[in-house]
Amino acid sequence: MSLNYAILGWLSTGPGSGYDLVRQMDLGLSWFWGAAHSQIYPRLKELETKGLITSEAVTVGSKLEKRVYSITDEGRSAVRQWASEPPTYPPNRDSERLKLIFGDHNDVKDIRRHFETHLAHFEARRKNIQDFVDVMRSRQHPRIEQRIADAPTEVQKELVLALREMAYGGDLQRAESEIAWAVNCLTWLDEFERQHGLTEARSSERRPATTT
Repeated sequence: MSLNYAILGWLSTGPGSGYDLVRQMDLGLSWFWGAAHSQIYPRLKELETKGLITSEAVTVGSKLEKRVYSITDEGRSAVRQWASEPPTYPPNRDSERLKLIFGDHNDVKDIRRHFETHLAHFEARRKNIQDFVDVMRSRQHPRIEQRIADAPTEVQKELVLALREMAYGGDLQRAESEIAWAVNCLTWLDEFERQHGLTEARSSERRPATTT
């Protein structure tokens, strides 16, 4: 159900097409709630059937037609009610840690690749989030600026940026923590290989065979 509220929350800033929403789900919102493109359009139809959003066909250029969605008062009320409730957390499902736990029968090079992949993933995540935060802080994000402009009070205007700073800042800290963890694991693995003579064994595997 959270995908429904992600859609409603996005539309609470202003109207947009399904394509606009898909692009947004690929950018900022995907860090908090990922969704396949194939899920979004059926949810838009579902929300419209429930009266939480409306849509109209808009002509772009001379021929191209697209459907633009807008949130209704009932939709705004629903997203406010949802956002006012305490957060809930799904059961832990962390395949990365699970693979690590049961990787003790694997070759050490597989374990190293595990840590290196994890490190690269969160380094890329950190960069992408930081790039987004930089745009937001420079006041260059059109939709956020629209939300600030539409906020009815100065308090709410301040909250638009402050809450986003906390949300994205928390995700940056999470990425930093995972990066530090992966670096520590790789450092430990280097020492583990040294203690057990695995570094030399691995090097010898890479040496070309000599001919006699």
